[in-house]
Amino acid sequence: MKKESDYFSFRRRKLPKPGLTMKLFILFSLVCVFNTQAIDMKAQQAEIQLNLKNTPLTEVLKKIQQQSGYNILYSNELIKNAKPVNVTIQSKDIREVMNTCLSGNALAYEIENGTILIKAQPAIPQSPSTQKIRGAVIETKTGMPLPGVTVVAEIEGKPLTGTATDADGHFEITLPSNIGELTFTCVGYKTIKAKIETDKEMTIRMFEEVKAMDEVVVTGYFTKAKSSYTGAAKTVSGDELKTISSTNIVTALAALTPGLEIVERSEFGSNPNKVPELLLRGMGSFNNSNVQVNQPTIILDGIEISMQDLYDLDMNEIESITVLKDASATALYGSRAANGVIVIERKKLTVGNMRVSYNFTGNVQFPYLKDYNVLNARQKLEYERLAGLYTADKQTDQWGDPLPAKEQWRLDSLYNTRLQDVNRGVNSDWLSQPARVAFSHDHSLRLYGGASNIRYELNGRFNNVQGVMKEDYRRRYNLGFQLQYHIQDKLTLSNRTSYTEVNTKNTPYGSFSQYTLMNPYDRMYDTYGNPNTALSWDQNNPLYEAKSGNRATSKEKTFYNNTDIRWEINDLFRLNATFNITVTDGSGETFLSPNSQVFKNETDNSKKGSLALSGQSGSSYSGTFVGAFNKTTEKNSLISVNAGLEVRHEHSETSSIETLGYFDNELDFIGQGAGYPTTKQPSGTQTLSSEIGGFINGTYMYNNRYYADFVYRLTGSSKFGANNRYGQFWSGGVGWNLHNERLFQSDKIDLLKLRASAGYTGKVNFESFQAMTIYKYSGDLEYRNGIGATPITIGNDDLKWERELSYNVGTDISLFGRRLNLTFDAYLKKTTDLLLDESKAPSTGITTGKENIGEMTNKGIEIQIDGYLLQRPDLYWQLSFNGYTNKNKIDKISTALKEQNAANNSSGSVTPLGQYEEGESITALKVVRSAGIDPATGQEVFYKLNGERTFEYDPDDKVIVGDTEPKFRGNVSTNFYYKGFSVYILGTFKCGGYLYNSTRASKIEGTDAKYNVDERAFNERWKNPGDIALYKNIAITGTTPKHTDRFVEKENVFTLTTFNLGYEFNQNICSRLHVRNLRLGVNFTDLFRISTVKIERGTDYLYSNGFEFTLSTTF
Repeated sequence: MKKESDYFSFRRRKLPKPGLTMKLFILFSLVCVFNTQAIDMKAQQAEIQLNLKNTPLTEVLKKIQQQSGYNILYSNELIKNAKPVNVTIQSKDIREVMNTCLSGNALAYEIENGTILIKAQPAIPQSPSTQKIRGAVIETKTGMPLPGVTVVAEIEGKPLTGTATDADGHFEITLPSNIGELTFTCVGYKTIKAKIETDKEMTIRMFEEVKAMDEVVVTGYFTKAKSSYTGAAKTVSGDELKTISSTNIVTALAALTPGLEIVERSEFGSNPNKVPELLLRGMGSFNNSNVQVNQPTIILDGIEISMQDLYDLDMNEIESITVLKDASATALYGSRAANGVIVIERKKLTVGNMRVSYNFTGNVQFPYLKDYNVLNARQKLEYERLAGLYTADKQTDQWGDPLPAKEQWRLDSLYNTRLQDVNRGVNSDWLSQPARVAFSHDHSLRLYGGASNIRYELNGRFNNVQGVMKEDYRRRYNLGFQLQYHIQDKLTLSNRTSYTEVNTKNTPYGSFSQYTLMNPYDRMYDTYGNPNTALSWDQNNPLYEAKSGNRATSKEKTFYNNTDIRWEINDLFRLNATFNITVTDGSGETFLSPNSQVFKNETDNSKKGSLALSGQSGSSYSGTFVGAFNKTTEKNSLISVNAGLEVRHEHSETSSIETLGYFDNELDFIGQGAGYPTTKQPSGTQTLSSEIGGFINGTYMYNNRYYADFVYRLTGSSKFGANNRYGQFWSGGVGWNLHNERLFQSDKIDLLKLRASAGYTGKVNFESFQAMTIYKYSGDLEYRNGIGATPITIGNDDLKWERELSYNVGTDISLFGRRLNLTFDAYLKKTTDLLLDESKAPSTGITTGKENIGEMTNKGIEIQIDGYLLQRPDLYWQLSFNGYTNKNKIDKISTALKEQNAANNSSGSVTPLGQYEEGESITALKVVRSAGIDPATGQEVFYKLNGERTFEYDPDDKVIVGDTEPKFRGNVSTNFYYKGFSVYILGTFKCGGYLYNSTRASKIEGTDAKYNVDERAFNERWKNPGDIALYKNIAITGTTPKHTDRFVEKENVFTLTTFNLGYEFNQNICSRLHVRNLRLGVNFTDLFRISTVKIERGTDYLYSNGFEFTLSTTF
């Protein structure tokens, strides 16, 4: 027997063995963890030299931090009135230095684990007239301790004494007995006033400022101030994502971002192995079978990743996600910006003792079968009788001739036999057979900590997702390590390495639609417990197929390394460089057993059973260099300039091979195959591309009122021909902070901003080598002493970038201490030079070639409103609403697309295929108008374009009757919090869209009576002349209804998407459990769905609903 390696030579690249990689990670992490303690010891021995006169205390502390390596925490409020320091000292004793510098300022300090905490010197000794108060301060959302929080006691509005929380968030303060309240302040959090509790330790929860997340916009290259930002962007925190789902990032992000939607493919249901597609502000390109042409660009820590990478990303690693929507926001990415940009920022490393964070999510999902209402056994048998299956003169033989009269006895006997089984109670529940209650679990572990100059993180994850169809799974493994070296206000070096593996298995039970067709009067198993193969009307038993040994599995491995260097040259200039390398390797295997019913009519054993293998490998690297200049001038004005260079290179290969002839399920190795299919030869593809670009971004803000932003980018790509290899992209935006104008200044107006932007962006939505003429060699084309070749593509040196000109106007409003917030945007996007297939002369050897022909327009509005009905330190209640609408129009298409329209127009498919017409939407629904069922004849009457009625169907009479894209969609939510308890409810809706009801067209009318149908098949059927009916005679079966508006319905849908309950344990309980924080939660998903249309969904894979329970803790 040959070795496996002899047959797998087409797999070109392989990663290092996971075991070795993991061992190296663990060894490296342990070295760094133990090294941190050595760094602390070294810091204690560092000699500190100070010779300062009349120097502010903040500057003195900064110099001590730089020379000692200690991280110094203090509150600005605490030391803002400190006296200037005069000191001359040279010492290795950090305590001597701190005592000398703080003398005369009534300040004290504590040293713990490489951190120095500055706090107020106790002013009151313990006595019978005083009280000692202890407690802890934590962050409300995460439950993490907050160090450096200023704790102050006041008398008549003036500070009396104070302290600050230590590295673990604890505080202790001695007060006079007549003090009943403490004030807690921390940058980025709301000031809290809390009543003193003397009988127990206090637990104070700090709330993040409402504006904190929106104060900056992360662009992927740098961070910009929200106050001077002219673009349309939405930022969502990791905690907000978790309120929707603890594991599904894509679903959560789409629910919270106006204008961002998941492309609905209802046939795939809740299949965990189908990666979803995202769409931002409508479709800007025509569909391409090989490339996701409308997918936003996704950036993780400055590096572009795929949609699958986002789908498989660990939710617990995410700090925030920013969705950049318009040209002003996305022009930095130039050629990759037309579909929008999603920027993901992972959690930053922190200082302190090593901490261990653990997150667990358990998920229980139930199959959703309410969309299906098929006939039971007695109903189905009656339906067959009415359809004439048991009447000889209504049946035909294999040649189409009527059955002879003597066949009636056989049909009567067959009917009576099945009726007897029904009377005995046979009523097989086929729908439940491939379904299951699925349990999934996700485990995420994170170890992190470090000193002020070196920080580390080691993380691991295991996620096992099971779908609601039997025996499938999606398993994710991840191991990562990050190390950061930091010199205060100077240099930061960071390296992140990760290994990810995703293993999948598809359900062997096949498409769910098979089970909806099975007749309930058939027994599923024979008397021996084996799947019954003698089913009515010669049907195949899908349960037999499921247990025959078929399988479809895949494995994908990714190794990722990213290095980031940041150099703070001075207060004005900063440099940043990022280098990344990514290596992927994947394989797929599909085995079809020789026992499969696919081969039941095959007599040649050498053609029974098949094995298909696929492989893919790839590598990519990129480098980015960005320089920044920021200067604050007089009158609170700002000048900011960012310039950068970027290089990207990608290389990937795919291969596939299929063999036939396997005599046993155990002999499933490729070497056991008897031969190859004559129509399927081994094949492969290769992708190779490079890109280089540069950009400059300038921002000017005057007096925090007026601001302008400009971006210019030049990008070159190897995918284009020599004539148009480089593309230029730009954007400009202006804004006006009205709330800073004297006319609008009010304590009730926190933000009143107007902004507008315009710009050109682009995209490349085709595979490599389209600008070149490529040939394929074939052994069937021999010529003299060699083999011949045929062209695959005809080169076009004039191919150029698809370009999008977009406009955006918007406003941001916050009122009443940011308790009421509104964001509104209106946009217009005009896409030109769309790359389409254009018909070519047959003499060229191909039928189509790529050309810049198409044009398309999208316009719409987005709105988001949220408000706090209640807002107190331990209580808040928030209501939110967001929604959007988008209208699409095709302006120009190619000849090849017009020819495709003609083919689609005359198709006999169940649902009408897409029609791309200039002046209409890409999602327009085009059918023939119907006058209904003629009462006299029972035939359908159609309207011609001129309004005449006819019995003759003509596809050229089709007209636009609606649009499958809803007119408006959005969501409403409420968030309630009280002393650790939280409730979050989210409902999503869409309205105004039209759909062609395929269930009515194939399971009510247009059915094959030999298969099961919808229970509505008995209703409103024409029977006799004069009947007013919606559907044709029940006896007319086996023909697909014509595409008419009789089956078109307007759909409005509301879904209760999320009902989330959580509890954050207080610090007293956490201390007893020896943990820093503890949170438990339960999240119910897709509790119910209300729709105006009754249609079967999840025809290939079932939908599901259920709940997940979460546990998050830090040690």
